[in-house]
Amino acid sequence: MAIGKIGEFKVSTDDWGLYVERVEQYFLANNIKNELQVSTLITVMGAECYELLVNLCTPEKPSKKTFEEISSILKKHLQPKPSILAERFKFRQRLQKEGESIAEYVAILKKMSKSCEFGGGLDESMRDQLVCGINSEIIRQRLFAEEKLDYAKAYKLAVSIEAAEKNAAIVEGQARPSAPVETKCLAIKNMRRNTVRPWGPAKDHVASTHRNKLNVGTTTEVSSEPAERGRPYQQCGVCGRSHHTASCKFAKYFCRVCNKQGHLKRVCPQLTSQNYVAQTEDIGSAIDSDASDEFQIL
Repeated sequence: MAIGKIGEFKVSTDDWGLYVERVEQYFLANNIKNELQVSTLITVMGAECYELLVNLCTPEKPSKKTFEEISSILKKHLQPKPSILAERFKFRQRLQKEGESIAEYVAILKKMSKSCEFGGGLDESMRDQLVCGINSEIIRQRLFAEEKLDYAKAYKLAVSIEAAEKNAAIVEGQARPSAPVETKCLAIKNMRRNTVRPWGPAKDHVASTHRNKLNVGTTTEVSSEPAERGRPYQQCGVCGRSHHTASCKFAKYFCRVCNKQGHLKRVCPQLTSQNYVAQTEDIGSAIDSDASDEFQIL
């Protein structure tokens, strides 16, 4: 039973060098002999890659080639050797992107360095590009302060500082106080917004009192006294005052004008129809005087 599985090679997207390395490990894991390696490669590479190989090997057949020859033919076609100077230029221009961690950035630099042929200067080139390409100015200054800084030390220090910065940001975010909570009751705010203002300027109050005296007996809303619990006052048809009481205490009194029960003389329809209201009379004292002469049936 075979160990592992090698998928088809996708010409447009896959890396031929990496694919060959996987195939070689597959040979080792399954103890495939040299004389079977070419046939095994042709079998697993897929129809698209095999068609390309046939075209490149024409007029010979791929089966007549060795494994190393097939690998070399496809590599030259799929991965032609680039200019070393161009590849090093791309390497030097590669900076850490926004949202990219230092570990991810270093992994990309290592991949790009394969075609740069740095040789023995790889560690020095990686160190320089790491220090110059990272986004954090704090980490860069910390690395500048180090003496005899090699690539391994630079990478370890940069990653540790990056982790410390992230942890500090998380702690600061948790410790930051939340927005102030609205503590005022919405019902009170709405009541203040909707309640009619009971007391206005002095001249408005005098004019309102004067209008109340002229309209005694009506049920229009007035604001001569403070409202209770946001409810406007109505002028009582029994006594003429403005209050919230459901039943007026003078409701059982008989009028001295019409001798009918249910209202005082002050609000008697016979008098109000004849405009029998003194405009300068105080409404409170008038009601008291009227009530003193009325009689009540208990």
